[in-house]
Amino acid sequence: MARHRFARFWASVLVIVGLGLVATGVLSAVVALALDVPWGSLTGQAVLERVLAATVLLVSGVLAGAPFIVVGEMMRIFLEQRALLARQTRLLARLARRARDAEERGEGDAPSPADRLLRPRR
Repeated sequence: MARHRFARFWASVLVIVGLGLVATGVLSAVVALALDVPWGSLTGQAVLERVLAATVLLVSGVLAGAPFIVVGEMMRIFLEQRALLARQTRLLARLARRARDAEERGEGDAPSPADRLLRPRR
């Protein structure tokens, strides 16, 4: 796990930046609704304009932040896949080594260590 600290760090940074952009969109939408509202003379058009502005800000925040979050999470998934593949490779190498050692000892009919990993067919 220590080999990919740099990539893990930047994956986390991407997720944090994406969440920050989404939060900024939400806060901007709230600010657009709350600030500079003509409270004394609210008309249907003023409310519609505010709601539309807030919606656009909210959607733009989500659209700006989502790609960063997705890329960061994909990097994390790829790193986890790499670690799983390394563990599987080590397991298969160990199983092959045990099978080769069993063959050299003359235990050819003995059950293979891989048999415990496979489900019996019925």
